[in-house]
Amino acid sequence: MSVLALPALAQRAPHTPPIDAPAVRQSHPRLVFRAPAAPGPGRTFEDLRRLYRTDAFFRQTFDLALAACEKPAHPAMAAACWVVSAEDKHAHAAVQLMLDAPITQSGSGGYSNVWSFALAWDWLHDHPALSGDIRHRAAARIAERLHTELAQLDDTGMALWHGRNQAANGAMSAALALAGLPGQQDNLRRATGHYAEALRALQFSEGWPEGPSYWIYNRTLPYALAADCFLSATGAESVAGIPIRDVMAKIGLWTLYSFGPNAIFEPYGDSVGSLRLGETGMWEASIDYFARLSRHPGAAAAADYLRLRSPAPYGKRPIHWYAALAYDPGVRPGAGYDPQRPELWLRANLPQSMLFGRNSMGVAFMRGGWGDPNELYASFKAGDMLAHHDHYNNGHFSIQLGGLLAPLTGLYGGGATYTGAYRLGYTIQTVASNSLLVLAPNETSRALLSQPNRPWTSLSGGQRVINPTGFDCLSVADFRRLLTSTRHLERADITAVSTVPNKLDYYAADITASYNSTRFAEPGSAAKVSRVTRQFVYLRRERAFVVFDRIDTANPAYTPKFLLHSMSKPEASAGRLLAGNSPDDGILETSARTLLSSAGLGALTHHILLPAAARTLLIGGPNFGSYVEHDGDESNGFNGTNLQPTGGEGKPGPKPGGRWRVEVSPASPSTSNLFLNVLVPRLAADSSAQPQIEMLSAGPDAVAVRVGQSAVVFSRSGKPLDSVDLTLKPALECWLLDAAPGVRSPACRVPPQAQ
Repeated sequence: MSVLALPALAQRAPHTPPIDAPAVRQSHPRLVFRAPAAPGPGRTFEDLRRLYRTDAFFRQTFDLALAACEKPAHPAMAAACWVVSAEDKHAHAAVQLMLDAPITQSGSGGYSNVWSFALAWDWLHDHPALSGDIRHRAAARIAERLHTELAQLDDTGMALWHGRNQAANGAMSAALALAGLPGQQDNLRRATGHYAEALRALQFSEGWPEGPSYWIYNRTLPYALAADCFLSATGAESVAGIPIRDVMAKIGLWTLYSFGPNAIFEPYGDSVGSLRLGETGMWEASIDYFARLSRHPGAAAAADYLRLRSPAPYGKRPIHWYAALAYDPGVRPGAGYDPQRPELWLRANLPQSMLFGRNSMGVAFMRGGWGDPNELYASFKAGDMLAHHDHYNNGHFSIQLGGLLAPLTGLYGGGATYTGAYRLGYTIQTVASNSLLVLAPNETSRALLSQPNRPWTSLSGGQRVINPTGFDCLSVADFRRLLTSTRHLERADITAVSTVPNKLDYYAADITASYNSTRFAEPGSAAKVSRVTRQFVYLRRERAFVVFDRIDTANPAYTPKFLLHSMSKPEASAGRLLAGNSPDDGILETSARTLLSSAGLGALTHHILLPAAARTLLIGGPNFGSYVEHDGDESNGFNGTNLQPTGGEGKPGPKPGGRWRVEVSPASPSTSNLFLNVLVPRLAADSSAQPQIEMLSAGPDAVAVRVGQSAVVFSRSGKPLDSVDLTLKPALECWLLDAAPGVRSPACRVPPQAQ
């Protein structure tokens, strides 16, 4: 039997629906590139050589690749250098690597490099250095590894929004390279099935739920490469009904919107490294790639935007050869576009706010003036559980203006610290975010109790910890099954979304299911809430945010809390030290209803409007920055723990550890609790007047607040409002956010799609 026709393994992949193998172009090259006379997508080798002669950026970047190719790290790198330079020494180096270098296997935290061998084999297919038996030997090595990769994918050991997608993308590229050889038709069919599931996952999430670090290191370039290989090898623009170019466009836009004015990619999930441009170069390479594949003008402008802001485009690692695959100036927007000022096109053509994964990941970004170093930028998060590197912080928002004014906190990194108390007890938990706590005594989770040696077992008032260190979701269908069974991955429902350009962005979410609730509580845990909702409003004219929360607890003894983190100690009227070492290192109580914090060039004024009678704590300092009330009970005093980062977690990075936070709770116990907070960010040097902020009378069913020249009205109970008893001054613009369908108010506007 030919080694290309290895015996098929018993099928163990009910998670992968049957799919027909695609028709594949017979000629080579067919991955990424095409022969001059071949029809369909893909550039020719001569196209790349011409680009090298005529485009200054490509030539400068690829000169670095050619220098690195004197000692190439893998076959595709050497083969790409041959494609662009036509120097046969690179072809011979690629062939030698194809024959001698190890083809690694996916599993145990590593991923196969079979894709590199497949690319080189395809590109050099007709080169004399790969003729005859040498070509057969190289193909046999690829086939053998493809065989084991498909066996891994048919099994259940890899999670969908983690390693499974990378293995599936690599297998797709290898199967397309070998298509047409003896025994490879079934492998092509199986690889296509797994690839379709990986692509469907990205289409569904519209971003990466593990956070930017896990996305950029092991996910982004494999997704782009497999899409490119499929498009060029088959000529088809969809697989299993999934439009490939549309998926590439959406993930390209997610990349752009998540890049903050502080030059950091918003650090959701387990984020530690590569949050800045120029470190690995993968952000620049991938956004170029998504632009070329999608042909989306917004993605193309985004590619220029990020590249121009990178201190080292395509990074400091030997990945410059990717420019031959990714970079294509021909996809830029048309007439009037200035590639040196892409921010002008972005300001004129892209929405000010965009939501990614409304029914999955649930992350929204609100932008100001693209390219403005003092851009006012905010994000909002409310989604279900897709991956074990996600965190338990639904309802979280962040704000930037001249600095991190409302940051997500919690450090990550460093080997054993992945299962240590600091990550499990602080970084991944609700307390590290700008979300909502509900303290309930001695609350824990099965996932924390099952950790070896139990380094941390408390929820510390936060949301359910479902899978902090491992996951086995295999497909989008499997995810849907797990939403309301077994571990109950369901956590949030984004109930309203609306953007009125230059006036208002509005996101509302029901995050009840994030907590042990009357909808679902883990066995052994009591339901502590029956309802938790958050409404987040950005008033653009006033440059202010209104946050309205409803929390219904199952027991009046359970304490709900509004959290707001800051990089510095909030300024407030004299506070009383309740615990700790000093007013600059401990837990203080203040009666102030207005607090001021600062970061960098920015300052944030925090107005506490509800509860009418509130207890406000300031928690922070060297020994209290990561303080958690581990027993979930403040009635017995502040006897919690300040969790300190250890090992790699302690290294400086772009995401801050805990510094200071405000906790607002009702002064008296109740099962029905409302929170209303207004946040006004300004540059510290801005001497303009703060907007007038006051509660308005709107009848027994509504909560209304004036912020400057705008008013915002919410339903007190959450039931849709049929009418509002509100009299406004003519100059005020009113927004009714909980209107019943079809309601028209003479005093207020109902934002589109907000009902």
